[in-house]
Amino acid sequence: MKILILAVMVLLAASIAHADLTVKEYNELGLSDIKQGHFNAGIMEFSKAIDADHKNAGSYISRALAYIKLKDLTDAVSDLTQAIEIDPKAATAYYLRGTVYYDQGYFDPAVSDFSRAIEIDPKVAKGYMSRALTFLRGNEPDLAVADLNKVLAINPKDTQGYYNRAVGYYQLKQYDKAWGDVRKAQALGGKVRLQFLEALQKASGTAGSN
Repeated sequence: MKILILAVMVLLAASIAHADLTVKEYNELGLSDIKQGHFNAGIMEFSKAIDADHKNAGSYISRALAYIKLKDLTDAVSDLTQAIEIDPKAATAYYLRGTVYYDQGYFDPAVSDFSRAIEIDPKVAKGYMSRALTFLRGNEPDLAVADLNKVLAINPKDTQGYYNRAVGYYQLKQYDKAWGDVRKAQALGGKVRLQFLEALQKASGTAGSN
């Protein structure tokens, strides 16, 4: 599961905004380093921010981002857990920790973290999308489809939402609905994996009705 660093950095702004100027400067330098791909340098800046104020959840979340990019998932989970202890309503920390758990194949804790992120901020589609992907991996397509319905209610032009819901319908053997979502994704310019199209055509015995 890919992490959209720029999107997450926007969510971090509120966490960092109330820090003192020195902590803000360290965090801003660290985020700049991340944008440029200088992840170790970013970790150094975030660590300085944490030394200056160890109660700022945003600093831990930012450092966790850098750890994730370096594939240091153990330290990333540690920082995200610390951020949650400081701020139990830090939706971004739950979301990112859920993403790490997903990448590690720990689907139950991933679902738990995505669910908590959704409870805190139910209007953000990525929580539903990530939980849906986890349900698909865990062979729970009915729950995945329910979450993807919410994704598409938030953003009716989300091509990935249509594609993933098509996968859910495929797992449920609701092939007409799967083809419908494939066509919607393609009409919006989204990409549909050839391997999935071939599997759907084989299972349904058709290329979908027009």
